[in-house]
Amino acid sequence: MPRLLSPDDACVSVDVPAGGLTTRYDGRIVNVADSTHARALKAIGYVQADVSGGPVRADGFRCATCGFSSYFRACSRCDADRA
Repeated sequence: MPRLLSPDDACVSVDVPAGGLTTRYDGRIVNVADSTHARALKAIGYVQADVSGGPVRADGFRCATCGFSSYFRACSRCDADRA
């Protein structure tokens, strides 16, 4: 069952006709059980939600003066400016 994301925040509901019946999906994130509905939604701009993992960790820098690890321009331990 793929989880699909709407193409923009204005789209909160969509009707998918299939086999004489119409199925309504409500919300910006929809769980689709039928593969033909998933193909129809992807054709109008829905994309599959990414499940690849968590955020990428940012690399900081090591202060040349005191050796403290920091993510900011000035060291939070000795206030030395990174060069």
